[in-house]
Amino acid sequence: MSSQGVTALLVVHDGSPWLPEVVASLTTQSRGADRIVAIDTGSIDSSSKLLNGARIPTISMSRDTGFGAAIAEAVNQLPAPIEGVQEWLWILHDDCLLHPQALESLLAATIDRPNAMMLGPKLLGWHDKTHLLEVGISLATNGARWTGLEESEYDQGQRDGIHEVLAVSTAGALIRRDVFEELGGFDKNLELFRDDVDFGWRVRVAGHSVISVSSAIGYHAQASATERRNIDVKGALFHRPLLLDRQNAAYVLLANSTSWVLPWLVLQLFFGAVIRATGYLFAKLPGYASDEILAIANLIIHPAELISARKDRKKHRLISSRAVQEFIPSRFLQLRSAIARLASTARAKLIPERQVNTVPSSDLTFNEEEDLLTPSTSRSWKYVFTRPLIAAAALITLISFAWARHRLGSISGGALAQSPHHYNDLLKLYLGSWHEIGMGSGLSTPPWV
Repeated sequence: MSSQGVTALLVVHDGSPWLPEVVASLTTQSRGADRIVAIDTGSIDSSSKLLNGARIPTISMSRDTGFGAAIAEAVNQLPAPIEGVQEWLWILHDDCLLHPQALESLLAATIDRPNAMMLGPKLLGWHDKTHLLEVGISLATNGARWTGLEESEYDQGQRDGIHEVLAVSTAGALIRRDVFEELGGFDKNLELFRDDVDFGWRVRVAGHSVISVSSAIGYHAQASATERRNIDVKGALFHRPLLLDRQNAAYVLLANSTSWVLPWLVLQLFFGAVIRATGYLFAKLPGYASDEILAIANLIIHPAELISARKDRKKHRLISSRAVQEFIPSRFLQLRSAIARLASTARAKLIPERQVNTVPSSDLTFNEEEDLLTPSTSRSWKYVFTRPLIAAAALITLISFAWARHRLGSISGGALAQSPHHYNDLLKLYLGSWHEIGMGSGLSTPPWV
């Protein structure tokens, strides 16, 4: 069996708040990387000093360089592959630290699953290390990023194991170098966001496997997606992450799907964008509403990139794109997820969060003190009545019932017709043609019977 070599590629962009712990996690791996290369995309904070202090070889690039372009430049500067050595690329973010056994677990999975060419760890929250973020990812037909997890799902090992998935996040992804180079790396048009789903899709249709390995654990801060740092890549119009995310999601769907479903996808993406934009307008968020519309408009205005991408994917496609259908969530699952999000949003509005100073658990053996500064939150239904609107409505309802209590009257007594004591008497009364009422009557049975 050939030996395995690992090159860790760390992309850095204003990552000083997280970089010290990320570098520490790399140097404490039970199976360390054979080579670590950092790519600094024009950081203006102390990131470059931190990398120099850690003595990590660094490639400096311009500030508007995309994630895929940074990885491609680093791969181009690597030495030629050594014969007899199975080389792997370990893709890393500057805001994702890894458990000390992460790389060892990923490499062990490659032995059991030799067809797996892209592997990823289980991702948990950076501060709340019990918050399950991802165990593999996919893409819904409306462009939404799909993890298959409940909102704020608590990690109790319920998702553990090795799972076949459409793709894994680039935060901690392990990719075979020869497959990466054969497929042309990450799409140059996806400078940030959704490049992981796109590459996983291409790996799948090239006949390979993509798996998620839960024994490998990463803790991801998701700084770019949560707008905790600027989005400076060239394709980020107005530096808005939502616009870039929606545009890239539509691009991935239209570039990789089979031709006969394209008209339906275009309609679904367009009307989905209109519906979401309308919702943002009702929420008084016109910026997000414009992002939804501009994301689709950009693809319509520049169709050449999409056409070129479809031609490029056709060259490396060995099986039909329908092979990934099992990883695309059904409309029922999407609808159920949307309803759950609405219910969660309504509950969050009605029930305020209460801070409790507790220490979250951690699987790491270093830098646990930072989590002491992050309070966890809990909610109780009794706090619903602390909301002024709910409390006022409840008080008015109680006063109204108390004031009008006599208006309800009595529901029994002389005002109602006397009912028979037994069901046989009721049946005889119903069937009888003669009723003893005074001198008698030839009328039909009373309607109330």
